[in-house]
Amino acid sequence: MKPLIGIIGQVDHSRNRIFLDKMHLEKVIKAGGIPAVFTADSSPEEVLEHADGILLIEGPDVHPHFYGEDPSSSIKYVDVERDEFEICLVKKAIEKGVPILGIGRGMQVINVALGGTLYQDLTEIPKAIKHDWDLNIIGPTQRVHGVRIKMSSKLYEILKDELSIEGTNEVYLRVNSFHHQAIKRVGEGIKPVAYAVDGLIEAIEAEESFVIGVQWQAEHLPEMGRLFEAFVLAAAEYRAKKREMERLEIEAEVREELDENRRSSDTTDNLPDTSQT
Repeated sequence: MKPLIGIIGQVDHSRNRIFLDKMHLEKVIKAGGIPAVFTADSSPEEVLEHADGILLIEGPDVHPHFYGEDPSSSIKYVDVERDEFEICLVKKAIEKGVPILGIGRGMQVINVALGGTLYQDLTEIPKAIKHDWDLNIIGPTQRVHGVRIKMSSKLYEILKDELSIEGTNEVYLRVNSFHHQAIKRVGEGIKPVAYAVDGLIEAIEAEESFVIGVQWQAEHLPEMGRLFEAFVLAAAEYRAKKREMERLEIEAEVREELDENRRSSDTTDNLPDTSQT
């Protein structure tokens, strides 16, 4: 069976609806996965009981409360319930070894869940280039600025056949990155692997497990199909390991039950004959 990819959708509280970009579903399906949409109405435990991989997508600002700050006037809109849910989900998924791919806000959630912080607005950085493009005006496929990806990263290994190599340590790629917040202090267990020209972090990844976050809208770039394929493959490997562990647990339980029945039978067979004649 194909791996099930849990995608966390955004709730429109005013209309009681769930919404997300259909491209996320299409990318997961094309990569060989089965998408399933969850919201904060589920529990992280319920999601991880079924999902073999977690896809965190775009959405509102992460509330600064979750990285120890009060909100500034630059915060646009938030969904605290979704923040709490996704942050807990990331922590539990990493504990279980469930692959995670974060896109846009999703990358920022991963960072905050692991103890990192964010710039509440890029006006905090004097020399920042323009990142906060109006997506509704320019469209999601516009490559508005470049990023440099470290060649020592897993992200590079995944995308290398699609990249233009310009140096010995980094490769250059133009991306559709639209955001007014960014990673400030990197969380524990992850490292930055791509940067904009102004030094802002545009991608992160874990040292060992499959936990990757990109700031750009990967679902709208054709070369990022490789990233979705690698993510779904990691989810398939996790699913296989999980099923194998379940099989071994069942076999152990059956053996224990058989041994217990055998011991019980041996005890009954060896009871002394107390009948009198």
